[in-house]
Amino acid sequence: MKANDVVEESSLAARIGARLRSLRKARGLTLANLAEQSGISVSYLSAVEKGVNLPSLQTLAGVTEALGASIPAVLAEEGQTHVKAGRVPAEPTVVDTAHPLLQLRTTILHARAGDHGESPVPTDDHDLFVFVQHGQISLSLAGGDYLLGDGDALDAKNPGKVSWRAEDQCVAVWAACPSRIL
Repeated sequence: MKANDVVEESSLAARIGARLRSLRKARGLTLANLAEQSGISVSYLSAVEKGVNLPSLQTLAGVTEALGASIPAVLAEEGQTHVKAGRVPAEPTVVDTAHPLLQLRTTILHARAGDHGESPVPTDDHDLFVFVQHGQISLSLAGGDYLLGDGDALDAKNPGKVSWRAEDQCVAVWAACPSRIL
């Protein structure tokens, strides 16, 4: 481990600790309440909030769940803004529009008539939303077939395997998030 890595780790620990303390206080919880709900000791939680200890992913997941927050929200730097603007390409393609820290996966599918494939976003243990901006697309999921056209949408909870076929040129927005958020 390089000296620079140690500085970055301590900076991350301090940022995570401060964010967790802020969320805990905003929810009116004591250290003891949150520690109990998270399954960790009060002394360890106190050290995390002070930035002395960097929590494991499992510990962070337990604490954020008890706070009703998400890991990405805790990891994001204060005032950090993510903006991604652009044009959907004219040629058939799949454009991943999600930020790497988010649990929400979004993709824009641009397909020609006859194109087909599996879901461009995760669907096992995920909830799925598909919106057709233009054209027609057939979806097969959860034992059923669905034909969606301009302006149509589909919302499915944990659909399992999903396949699609473009009936004519289409642009569809796909979004998926875990059925159970950490």
